[in-house]
Amino acid sequence: MTVFARRGDLSFDRALAAAELAESLMVGAEFAVASAPVLELARDSGCSAYDCEFVALARQERIPLLTTDLRILDAFPKVALSPDQFVG
Repeated sequence: MTVFARRGDLSFDRALAAAELAESLMVGAEFAVASAPVLELARDSGCSAYDCEFVALARQERIPLLTTDLRILDAFPKVALSPDQFVG
């Protein structure tokens, strides 16, 4: 949304309304991930801590992480799946 607002394709008010709607739809659906596993994954993989939060959450919830990020797919082949792998 920020990109669209910055380019002038979306007014600030509409971007803000969309962001607030998205936030309201996610209330109660947040997940907490401990910092230690995230930082360990980042240290051991070379991936960013931001990316490793998703890996740690997938591991924690025992679900696959669907991504097109090649670095994550390479670093975490037991957790991360490409869309083609997921469908196939």
